[in-house]
Amino acid sequence: MKRCCPERLPERIGSAEDRRAARKAASEEDWISEEEVKQAALKSFASVKDPLHRRVLELRFGADQGGLRRSPAEVAEALGGKYHGKAETALMLIRQALRSIPLVADDPKDLVVVYEDEDLLAVSKPPFLRVTPVHRFVGKSLTNQVLGYLQATYGEEYDSPMVLHRLDQTTSGLVLCAKNKEAARICGERWHDEECKKEYLAIALPTASCQLSNVGDMLVVDAPIGRDPHSDDPVRRAVNPDGQSAATRFEVLAGANGALLLACILERSGRTHQVMPPHWSEA
Repeated sequence: MKRCCPERLPERIGSAEDRRAARKAASEEDWISEEEVKQAALKSFASVKDPLHRRVLELRFGADQGGLRRSPAEVAEALGGKYHGKAETALMLIRQALRSIPLVADDPKDLVVVYEDEDLLAVSKPPFLRVTPVHRFVGKSLTNQVLGYLQATYGEEYDSPMVLHRLDQTTSGLVLCAKNKEAARICGERWHDEECKKEYLAIALPTASCQLSNVGDMLVVDAPIGRDPHSDDPVRRAVNPDGQSAATRFEVLAGANGALLLACILERSGRTHQVMPPHWSEA
């Protein structure tokens, strides 16, 4: 279920509190608590050289009030002077300060390297591991593991691995990384080129009304994708007439025990959660 139908998992159903509890139970080692975030934030501030950035981070993460975070407007108020009443300026300062924190390098012992040459590194992402960290100072993401691998292999001059694309947190699959800026530039240009094809494999449980049932059956779903108006999960997506255009081609490769093995080819775009559940729900 983790690999094929994340929308049917307990951690994707119910209230926000129920989802958090189920998500933590599903993958305890990848869970990040608020206390972990608070402690990692406080520890990381010492590595920030700019005194203004350090002060901004201390205010933002509530170092002086038990970890109770301040909004950008409250940070501006606390800074005072020329920042008073300028929440947008404070937000820019917060972002600059966060980028100045060194990225945490995680132990790469669980990292599965599928391919590597002098320019590229392809690794396997397991389900529930984030591709990018919640904060640079926290870790527990594929990016942090890649950084740990590159530093252990080539030295600590690697400080920011160039992950070229993302996968949903509940999705497993290959993630491509660049080992230098030129490779990142070339791949970035190709990634959005029409010649670059993005294809996924999925195991799906069809309903009685599904238009796909036999090996070789094919269907293109062309429908806009946006936020799910019926869910309080801000990440959940659905077919939404106010969303962005997207098209997915489904092809049945195999079937057994009521389940289908599908090839899911992104004909147009690569929206968040494009394949499952938005476009599959229309098949």
